[in-house]
Parts: sequence; C-alpha cells; structure tokens
Amino acid sequence: MTQFITLAGFHTDSLIVTQFTRAYAKDHMLAYVNLVQRAEEKFHVETLTHQKWSGAELIDTMLATITGGLASTSAMGQGNTEAQFKAVATKRKTEEQFSVLLD
Repeated sequence: MTQFITLAGFHTDSLIVTQFTRAYAKDHMLAYVNLVQRAEEKFHVETLTHQKWSGAELIDTMLATITGGLASTSAMGQGNTEAQFKAVATKRKTEEQFSVLLD
C-alpha cells in the first residue's frame, strides 16, 4: 500500500506541476487562479486559505503582544488571500484584473 501511495503522489505532483508550468508560461498568475485556486475552492480543499495552515494567526498574535499592538505588518492583515476570498463578491473578475498584464 505504501508503494502505491508514494507512486500516486509522485505522479500527481508531476502532473499538476507540468500542467501549471505550461499554463503559467502562457497565462502567468491567471494560470494559478484557474488551475489551483478555483479547483481548491470547487473541491473544498482546506489549504485554499493557507494562512491558517502556516501559523500566520499565531505569529500575528505573538507580534501584537510583543509590540503592544504597534506592529506595522501582519500576515493576516488586509489584502491577504483569505480576506480576498471573503470579499470576492465586490471584486472584479480575475480575468479583468489580469487582462492588462496579458495584453
């Protein structure tokens, strides 16, 4: 069983990396949005909002405690990926945002 999981993991990693790099060469960050973020959202993949997996909230809390809330940066601040997904209804379509770069 272990060999199958290792083999399957190796090939699935290779497949998505190949697909992504080819699409990225053509579409730049739009390839990331289309191949990764939208698929993660569609299939409810927990790492879509990766900040909670990286410990960002813990680090922000520690930083705020140490600096008395005076830190000028934070991983979970305005503009992070998680906040962007919460505000998606008010944003332009991704294709519109990237159209200037792709033209």
